[in-house]
Amino acid sequence: MNLSDPKILLCVIFVSLGVLSWIITIGARISSKKTGHFVSGVPALGGIFIAVGFLFSPIKWLALIGLLDFDLWYLIISVIPSIIIGEKALRDYIPPEVFDGGKVLEYSDYNKEFEEIREDIADGAMMIHHINRYVIISKDNSFILLKTELNTRIIQRIECKSPEECKIHASSKARWKHL
Repeated sequence: MNLSDPKILLCVIFVSLGVLSWIITIGARISSKKTGHFVSGVPALGGIFIAVGFLFSPIKWLALIGLLDFDLWYLIISVIPSIIIGEKALRDYIPPEVFDGGKVLEYSDYNKEFEEIREDIADGAMMIHHINRYVIISKDNSFILLKTELNTRIIQRIECKSPEECKIHASSKARWKHL
C-alpha cells in the first residue's frame, strides 16, 4: 500500500473517519442504555464514509461494507420517506370551516417560512417562531389574521377591518385560497 498515492490516502482517511463514526455511534447507544438518557452519535455517517473511502481504493467492491451500516438503511427506508410524507401533509392541509372560534374566509398556501416572529421568554432567551401559513377568519363582526406555525399553532392574531387589510399584514409571498 503506497500512501503517497492520493487515492489510497483518501481511502485511508475516509475509511478511518467511517470506523471512528461507527465507534462513536455504538458508544452513544451503549451510553444511552446504561444512563437512560439519550446520547446522540453520528448515525449513517460511518457507512457513507466507508463506502466513499473504498470507492477510492483499487478494490471498489469493498465499498459494499459501508452498506452494513444499519443506520444508513434506516435513514433510506424510514426517515427520508417520513419527512417527505410529513411535508406533503403540511402542504395539503385545509383548515376546518371554524378555526379559533371564527369562520374561515381565506387561507394561504403552506410555506416553509413566510416570516419569523421572535418572542422573549426569560433571562434574555428568545424563541423564534416560523410562520408557515396565514388564516383569515371572521369573528364578532371583525376580521382576524391568524399567523400559524405548523398549520394549527396560532402564534399571532391581528384584528383588521377587512380581509384586504389582513392581507397587508401578511407576507407578500402568500398565495390565498378561499375555503
